[in-house]
Amino acid sequence: MKFRLLTTLVVCLFLAGGGFSQINSTSFRYVAINVPGATATIPRGINNFGEIVGFYFISGNPACGLGVNCVLHGFKLINHKFTRVDVPGALQTAINGVNDNGDVVGAYFASDGKLHGFLLLHNGHLVKIDHPGSNFTSPNGVNNSLTVVGDATTGFIWKNGKFTTFDITVPGNGESETLLGISNNGFIAGTLFRQDFNNGFQKTGSDVDVFARINGLDTHVVAVNSRDDILGAAPGVDRSFVSFHEESNSNELVLKPVPIHFPGSSATMASGINFNQSIVGSFTDSSNHIHGFLAVH
Repeated sequence: MKFRLLTTLVVCLFLAGGGFSQINSTSFRYVAINVPGATATIPRGINNFGEIVGFYFISGNPACGLGVNCVLHGFKLINHKFTRVDVPGALQTAINGVNDNGDVVGAYFASDGKLHGFLLLHNGHLVKIDHPGSNFTSPNGVNNSLTVVGDATTGFIWKNGKFTTFDITVPGNGESETLLGISNNGFIAGTLFRQDFNNGFQKTGSDVDVFARINGLDTHVVAVNSRDDILGAAPGVDRSFVSFHEESNSNELVLKPVPIHFPGSSATMASGINFNQSIVGSFTDSSNHIHGFLAVH
């Protein structure tokens, strides 16, 4: 199936040399990412080769998003070049995750009023991922073995066309969970709504850890890499943070947040981390405009 590809555009990411030598450093260097002509750029994932994926808006509507009447496209950023990615026939396309082979997952809004999931392989083959009985399916992460995690009426794991329900909720308590990321060694990251709060969690093998909330308030976990570096969001740490090597901490249920803050931003939202601890996400500037960012040691 042939995809419509936007003429390649160039973005300059002026990063100093050295790259990723300072592992676990609490300081990061930041660079903005803006798709030319976009009113908002939202990077969502980065693989171990530095390929970045996400989506962008072309709209003056501040409430623009999937399902809202505005122009929204997926993108890849590889070797400083943007490529637009749209699912054929879709009204909107968003990319949420990428693996080291360049395979991506995401969601698209269609004329039937439903949000459909997809896996787009690097060879251009499109696989639709629709959770049975749900009006929305949002694949959020994919690893090198093509295991996909996401959200529908409940969290799910998908592989080779088969869904496995992921559910750590207590029945009857109004709880819900969202799976947001998966590492190449199978660690899974997500957020659990429990007792009127959002609680970050991760699954490593058969072990599921629900982390203590930071400052006792809503805490999200949005991504994890194979080092077990946890990426998340919580009040009091500029909303976004990284916690290094979480499983090896003396108390694995307590996150040790290092703030992620784009300089001068009013809000920063990290969303993806690779093995080299390079982080992507979005930030809001003083004029309330949304930009993407890349943060490296």
